[in-house]
Amino acid sequence: MVCFLDLPNEVLIAILEPLATADLQSLILLQLTNRRLHALVRDVIYNIQNVSAASHSTHFEETQIHPFLKAKFKGLFNTADCFTAAEKGRLAYLSLNGDYILPFRRLPWAQRQDKRQVYFRPEASWRDLNLTFGQAPITHLDIVKSYSAPEGDSVDYYQLEMPPSGMTMGLFYDVLLCDTGTYRRETGSWELIVGKRLRSYDVLSEYECFIPDDRELVDYGKEARQAAVLYVRGGPVSRNITSEAEENEWISSSQNKQRLLPWQGPIQNFIFTGYYD
Repeated sequence: MVCFLDLPNEVLIAILEPLATADLQSLILLQLTNRRLHALVRDVIYNIQNVSAASHSTHFEETQIHPFLKAKFKGLFNTADCFTAAEKGRLAYLSLNGDYILPFRRLPWAQRQDKRQVYFRPEASWRDLNLTFGQAPITHLDIVKSYSAPEGDSVDYYQLEMPPSGMTMGLFYDVLLCDTGTYRRETGSWELIVGKRLRSYDVLSEYECFIPDDRELVDYGKEARQAAVLYVRGGPVSRNITSEAEENEWISSSQNKQRLLPWQGPIQNFIFTGYYD
């Protein structure tokens, strides 16, 4: 009788690729079996992500965050999802209010130290998965930050310098923990809005706030199918729950310093002279 592992690599890859579409979690767990399957699963993930990038470039398809990543990282794509049902019924506003790492602490795998250590490994598989695995990758990310204070409101804008392969889960995770990706302890909430991109920095500056459905401000549909907006809201807080040391515990050892750029599109009324790292 022929054993599964007696099959040549080309046949095994042909078998594993449909598994990635049907059950991505099982594929990832399979690579823990031995070194050969680990290498083959890596090849399958690489192949699917490259095929997805090429095959979706000529027709419109609404992209979405992969369900596996949504389940494993619930709360990081929309901080409102990290609150319990009781908290949602009690709180008037679902604000982090000084507890910046609450969405990280409440990740499904974050409750046990041993699981956290597995996820924090530099070579952890989740870091290499495109947010929209199996679909067109996100290749453009706008970071729009809106700060509300008694003395007035303000907005900031950054654009993530993206690799050609698109945004992976590891890259998104690192952006949330980089110095300028959020307001850190003064962060109230954030949400990743897939399929939209900022249309005009001038309009954003004029509004001094972000309105996701305003067509003067935001593009969506076919022209934004591979774009996303990370919308961050912040303001003065009444408490500081965590220390800087506690916040840094959530930074993966493989985190790289992310390059956040100013507005790269046409400018009519505003001239930017700075540069951010």
